[in-house]
Amino acid sequence: MTATQLPGDRFTRVRTAHRFTARRVTVIDLIEIERFTRVTLSSDELGDWASTGPEDHARVFFPDPETGELTAPAPAGPHESGIVRPAGVAFGRDFTPLNVRTSPGSGHRVFDLDILRHPGPGPAARWADRAELGDEIVIVGPRGSLSVASRAPRVLCVVDETALPAASRWIADMPSSARIEIIADVVGGLDWVRAYLAAQGGRDVPVAAPPPGSDGLAAAVREAGIDDGTYVFAAGEATRLVPLRRLLRGELEVPRQQYAITGYWKRGAAAFDHHAPLDPADPEV
Repeated sequence: MTATQLPGDRFTRVRTAHRFTARRVTVIDLIEIERFTRVTLSSDELGDWASTGPEDHARVFFPDPETGELTAPAPAGPHESGIVRPAGVAFGRDFTPLNVRTSPGSGHRVFDLDILRHPGPGPAARWADRAELGDEIVIVGPRGSLSVASRAPRVLCVVDETALPAASRWIADMPSSARIEIIADVVGGLDWVRAYLAAQGGRDVPVAAPPPGSDGLAAAVREAGIDDGTYVFAAGEATRLVPLRRLLRGELEVPRQQYAITGYWKRGAAAFDHHAPLDPADPEV
């Protein structure tokens, strides 16, 4: 892997490139944490696998919900970068790897995926609901990692349920001297959010809810305030994030190196591409 520095002084983040390939992993543990099913995965194919950033995403391939058949990419070669794409329909979704560690017993790399349980579940949630120890799935990536902004005095995370795992990585990876705040765009109160974040073994952080309305996230961030020492991480449903991006980019003119904002999913769109422009009327240049 290789690492490079991104510009930005106190908002500098280290970008690290990883070998990009497909790896078969095995379920070694299953527990429920609040509204998530935590699936613990390991494999002897993870020897040079790494995930070192809070916004990392691995493409995880699940079995066909109807047939149970797993169709997934294969590695291009034992030590090569690249994948061989499958001929059939594959059910891949992006997830944030959590709690990357090494098993003291096997010596293999181990990590967790937190899969949200929700109405109208897709391939991932349906698989997690009936997964068993020993089941196998395939992960591709992460292709690279972007570290936390470790010199930032303050981090404001604006997230919905799908981005809570990424927020938990921000909390775990930032220095203890940094102030971290969460704006949680969730349904059903905040107690379960606080319990989920506390279960990660990190520190207690303040959690607030946005006001109602389509521009609630922008209103919450305006209320929280953004000074020249605040880094903003925002992720969740794409259309909810558009007013927030317009606030940061337009009204407040926050420097680009001072925030990261990503649509993880989009209401009404299956397998949404998070690389798509968040606001097509104002794409990045």
